Amino acid sequence: MTHAAVAIVTGAASGIGAETVRLFLEAGMNVVAVDRDSPAAPEALLSRYSEQLVPVTGDVGLEATAEAFTEAAVSRFGKIDILVNNAGVACVKRLHEHTEADWDRVMNTNVKALYWAARYVVPVMQRQHRGSIVNIGSISSVCGMPNQGAYGPSKGAVIQLTRQMAIDYARDGIRVNAVCPGTVDTPLLQASAHESGDPQGFLNGLAEGHPIGRIASGHEIARFIQFVASPEAGFITGAVLMIDGGYSAQ
Repeated sequence: MTHAAVAIVTGAASGIGAETVRLFLEAGMNVVAVDRDSPAAPEALLSRYSEQLVPVTGDVGLEATAEAFTEAAVSRFGKIDILVNNAGVACVKRLHEHTEADWDRVMNTNVKALYWAARYVVPVMQRQHRGSIVNIGSISSVCGMPNQGAYGPSKGAVIQLTRQMAIDYARDGIRVNAVCPGTVDTPLLQASAHESGDPQGFLNGLAEGHPIGRIASGHEIARFIQFVASPEAGFITGAVLMIDGGYSAQ
């Protein structure tokens, strides 16, 4: 069994997930990176950290993926110290405009995936009597926002899942917290800006919605995730931690 900490990060191919993987690796940790896209982590990280990084490609909304990434962590590194449930999808529509497939896709990825991960990862952490789970929510977890019919409720569910898990597993030595970012500069956001036809206007509008007057970098969010997951945050569990430039305080 490795002495270095072992983390599983979902949604690891880009954005917040990729940056979280990079910070964990730079800190000397071993990481199982999970994504529906292949490769499941940036190629530069896979080549540089080949001994520390194991990619797993799969849909987190399916049981088989949770089984696969748990097995990958335990067979390769012998334990699981941290789970970051970061994978997520959105659907920019009002609720009545969703198809059933839209609803199921969002709920399976953003909510059911946390259940599947818990089914497989929590028993490993219970045997160790330690572990830290970080669930990634959103400002949509606590704020009503236009055209987020399934996404908002899915991210609201992340908060209550976090609280429930924190209470159920506290005596097992497992901490569970939710990190809820505001708007973050990711490749997905840049693609949306480009599709808007006025990229700078699109980004400026988002920045103005945050009292701090800008959007976040992926590095800022990943650094906060790293802290919440670490022993330095050892007395924090069941918390909903906003990192949103003041958006939810309005």
